[in-house]
Amino acid sequence: MSDELRGPDDEALGRRLASELPRYTAPARLRVSIVDAADHPARRPVWLAPLIAAAATALALVLFLIPVLPRIEPADPVQQVVRAVVNEHSRALMWGARQPQILPAGLPWLTQETGIDLRRAFAGDDRLSLVAAEPVYLTRQRGLAVHYRDVDGHLVSYIMLPAERSFAMSERDRVQIDGRFKPMLKRDSGFVTWVWKQGDVACFLVSDMVSQDDLERFKDYFVRVRVATEPTIAY
Repeated sequence: MSDELRGPDDEALGRRLASELPRYTAPARLRVSIVDAADHPARRPVWLAPLIAAAATALALVLFLIPVLPRIEPADPVQQVVRAVVNEHSRALMWGARQPQILPAGLPWLTQETGIDLRRAFAGDDRLSLVAAEPVYLTRQRGLAVHYRDVDGHLVSYIMLPAERSFAMSERDRVQIDGRFKPMLKRDSGFVTWVWKQGDVACFLVSDMVSQDDLERFKDYFVRVRVATEPTIAY
């Protein structure tokens, strides 16, 4: 209330109350409780800062070490190459050939770029249609990939690479086909791959034909490609 509105009776009442009402000193415990209840800036636990620093250091070490940690690779050298072949087939399945060439017209350029010469080449038939041929670079080697598509829409990739000394084919995964051939059958990431050697060339025929019925047809595709193609190292 302002001084202009305050009357003489109010002033007299105020003086009377101040002089006549008893006053008591607040207990010490009450004062402590009031002070503790007042708002104070939040205090961090003394152990929190070292914990945050240690976590940040550990995270920095992990981020630094991830690029230099050894990647988990198959112990079998053949399986390592098969995985690279499957990855290349998957790329072609999604995006097509990078530098598509048609056989046999593109053979001179392909031989120059890949180091693989095809003395004879399977150019397709009533079951498999030639899509394209292209150079590839897998496991630090130049190679040649020829892509076909069957009547059911399956992409079939025939990939040829120079066979390294470590490329040793075991008997365990071999499958007898047509009484004449015994390639290895490898499975990786939902794909199946026939693996065999022709001279110094490692050959791979890969597709997604994983069911039992598809696998029987895939054997037939292997025979068609195998008997009609003769890859060699050009130089």
